[in-house]
Amino acid sequence: MTAINNNDPLTTTSDNLLPFIESLPDAVVIVDQNHKIVLVNALAGSMFGYAVDELKGSDLSTIIPMPLRNAHRKHVNGYFKKPVLRPMGEEKRFSGVRSNGQEVPVDIMINTIVLDGAKVAMALVRDVTYQRELEARLTLESLTDEMTGFYNRKHFRTQLNAQLSGYVRWGLPTSVIMFDFDHFKKINDEYGHAAGDLVLTSTAKMVRQELRPLDVGCRIGGEEFAIILPNAQLDDAVTLAERIRKLIEQTEFKLDGVCFSATATMGVATFLPTDTSYDSLMKRADNVLYMGKAEGRNCTVSQDALPPETNA
Repeated sequence: MTAINNNDPLTTTSDNLLPFIESLPDAVVIVDQNHKIVLVNALAGSMFGYAVDELKGSDLSTIIPMPLRNAHRKHVNGYFKKPVLRPMGEEKRFSGVRSNGQEVPVDIMINTIVLDGAKVAMALVRDVTYQRELEARLTLESLTDEMTGFYNRKHFRTQLNAQLSGYVRWGLPTSVIMFDFDHFKKINDEYGHAAGDLVLTSTAKMVRQELRPLDVGCRIGGEEFAIILPNAQLDDAVTLAERIRKLIEQTEFKLDGVCFSATATMGVATFLPTDTSYDSLMKRADNVLYMGKAEGRNCTVSQDALPPETNA
């Protein structure tokens, strides 16, 4: 393998290059300017689920997910017109597709070489499934309450802000239920903190069963929860809040042979045309929640109960 000078691509033959790419720890796929795979190593065959001879001579689109093929073809054409070494780890997302149709996340390093007298692109392809799964898990953990599995306050605010954008642009309704447990400290004092934890985790499990896939359940404080209900009118949110309240009231919690109960107060609000931030919605939900506390707890109160000037 030879290079004419520092600015010229590596020049070699398939016979000379093959032992080298077989020794590499990554899959190697070499493609000509017609998108034809001209050389691969055994790791590439294993990664994509093909025999090496099946890949050689096939179109590059064979290992590109269907929705990405047109765009990828344009990228390859552009790369040959203006080739620049692209190292791995540039935080770009790439995917390949296996013979069974399963997508595989990959990182890619690309450079041009002259192979058997023709200019080709040589890609080192690394399976990053583990890294992507780890990244997704760490991201989820950073947004999730460890005890209940619900999202945390940070994610609640992010999602509520996104829903406000949808309401402002397209008029899509979003409602919120905020609730916390009545006399929660008394449960901890009488039965121990393990009993309080049981109430929180059991309630989260019950609530999750009542939610649609698009709903977002969050734990935003010690015993305070919130549920974001996209595309839900106020009346629908009140109905759900009342159903959850009754489920909590009717549940018999049991720990170490001791049975006890709990109740919760619900505050329900929805976006209004006057809202300029999600804080307005949160404030209304908080106001009616504490209105319910003042009225005796274990009830559901909606923003309709607020004075007209409060909803303005």
